Amino acid sequence: MKYIRLLQELSREDLSLAGGKGANLGELMLAEMKVPQGFVLTVEGYRHCITQVRLPKIKVHDLPTLEDVTSKIQMEIENVYLPDEVTREVLEAYRRMGSPKVAVRSSATAEDLPSASFAGQQETYLNIQEESAVLDAIKKCWASLWAPRAVQYRSLQGFGESEVALAVVIQEMAPHEVSGVVFTVNPLSNDSSELIINAAHGVGEALVQGEIVPDQWLARRPDGAVLKFSPAPKKGQTPSPYINTQRPARGCLTSHQVRELVCLCLRIEEHFNGVPQDIEWSYGLGEFYLLQSRPITTLKT
Repeated sequence: MKYIRLLQELSREDLSLAGGKGANLGELMLAEMKVPQGFVLTVEGYRHCITQVRLPKIKVHDLPTLEDVTSKIQMEIENVYLPDEVTREVLEAYRRMGSPKVAVRSSATAEDLPSASFAGQQETYLNIQEESAVLDAIKKCWASLWAPRAVQYRSLQGFGESEVALAVVIQEMAPHEVSGVVFTVNPLSNDSSELIINAAHGVGEALVQGEIVPDQWLARRPDGAVLKFSPAPKKGQTPSPYINTQRPARGCLTSHQVRELVCLCLRIEEHFNGVPQDIEWSYGLGEFYLLQSRPITTLKT
């Protein structure tokens, strides 16, 4: 296929084709992690369907003007016609998966880099099913490349608009009794002997976007022993400080699950040449599923 690559066909060498998310998912498969099946509509699909976007010279701090300009660009992209050859390849790949509920995830060529994560700058759409909905979500992901916040962030990071394009990951929804993120080095203290795990029941997108306060564990490298645990506040309460715990951690993960997750994440870090990782995961049906891994960009050097 010209515009489609299966996740297992990708590696970190494919950043310019599959974007940061797609390339890193391929690497997680190479590391023999449990990754939900899926495929990537590569940047070649974007470039084939979207004509050169011309952003007028404006001050990116002038938000009203920026929002006005980018909203018109986004509307044009969301209404773009998808050529038959692109539609055919996407739908063939989706049908081969069994037409399940999928996450449709933006994967920009300028994201998940060691110097700039771009995390949250483009959109993800969850629990998408039916072929027309998948195609619509792809166009919405493309349009999100031109959201005001994304354009502003790229400009401040020194990325020219001609340098960016967007691949789209279409990936089966993983079981998600619990979801969360792991930082393989404590980004709050820069302590390389500790990991931080954030977790909540259900789909993890709200957690990743900072919309909810999760359960949080401070775990020891390399064995995953729980050092401290801070439960998510109940509705109407403020977060409590860490509590030292000599008993099994409460919350949405057991101490055994914390240790298992730490082991998996340290294997991922090792696969990425020891670079500390920010890892998204979910848990369901008795197993952990790995959904993304990117370098932690907030650590002090």
